[in-house]
Amino acid sequence: MRAIFNRIKNSEFLTFNEVLRLKVAIVTVFLFAFTALAIPQSTYNDFSWDIDIFVTVGFALLLMLTILLLAINLNRWAMHFSIYSIAGLTLYYVSGSTQFYGYILFFVALTVIIFYQDILTYLIYGMVVTGYGVLYISQKGDLLVGINSTNADVSILTYQTILIVFYVIFLIQFIVSDSIYEKLNNEWVRMNKVVGKYQEFTLENLKEIIEKNNKEPIYKNTSFHQAVNEISIFINEFFEEDAGSIAELVEFYFFLHEQDVDKIIEDEKVSSLTRKYASQLSKYLLNRKSELVSILFDFSTLFKGDDKYSELRYEYNLDNMFDNKIDKLLSLSILYKYLKSECTQLDKYGKVNRILTHEEIVELFVSKEFREFISYEQVNFFLDNQELYREFL
Repeated sequence: MRAIFNRIKNSEFLTFNEVLRLKVAIVTVFLFAFTALAIPQSTYNDFSWDIDIFVTVGFALLLMLTILLLAINLNRWAMHFSIYSIAGLTLYYVSGSTQFYGYILFFVALTVIIFYQDILTYLIYGMVVTGYGVLYISQKGDLLVGINSTNADVSILTYQTILIVFYVIFLIQFIVSDSIYEKLNNEWVRMNKVVGKYQEFTLENLKEIIEKNNKEPIYKNTSFHQAVNEISIFINEFFEEDAGSIAELVEFYFFLHEQDVDKIIEDEKVSSLTRKYASQLSKYLLNRKSELVSILFDFSTLFKGDDKYSELRYEYNLDNMFDNKIDKLLSLSILYKYLKSECTQLDKYGKVNRILTHEEIVELFVSKEFREFISYEQVNFFLDNQELYREFL
């Protein structure tokens, strides 16, 4: 139990799969406590003792299966079986009683499904629970609202409406949040593709700058090694793993910076475990194009101070950066001049030591990816006057 509380407290360090594992564990504890408290109430149901025993044994088996699936890290399967458990308990309790708490159990089941924050799971299981709840109220509504109710039909309809509205509201919330996440993800993938090739040039320039200034790369710095090792051990303590193993993994991580990682991954003579770790750690190497380097570049530019242009810190489209048409065209000219005079391309030796030709700049400007930086109007103006650009810039 202490480990669960520690994981909840430090959930910001967990991956999506680990968060799901934690949620299933919490739901399992809730189901166990809920059933233990509800056992006395089950003696007042309309079922015979053999059915009560069968349901109890069935729930125990589902609970054990959920725990087993968690133990072997099949967290999504465990999630499904935990939902089957609460759905089965709901069916059992509402079928054997016409008390008001049976109606409340539908909301409890929906809340458990909502807790997992999975739109497909909520859409399927939530619809089944809501549909059964509406059917249950229509069949046993008279007993649920009371025979002395002045208007039983209105009361039954009210119960059904509340349940349906509850389901629909959270369904809308799931759809809206899911669309936002999808939009953010698509934006990230699109921009990552656009600027991806320029990261290679940036890394090559960075290597040359480090060599010219007789400095060592950050991944060779002893203080950086020590900092990464200490942070890794600190975070690893929350997962109760062996500290020696994480220290060895960190050492292997820095070792990979001096190796050709792709060859290690493809070499069949290397052990499968080594190739597996090399493949996973290759995403975080600091001397090659990776998602980690992309995040570091983005993070560093967010805090680059420039009060004059602070409002446009996150803007990279020339058409949006300026309101005046002349300023837009001048910025396009400056961009062309920069690309034509500065070394931005790799030469045959793999060094950033070549400038773009006019034809290459034209090809770049008209490409689909470059619409993130200049508008169609600017492109058309450039194409109509490209000879002037070639001659005077």
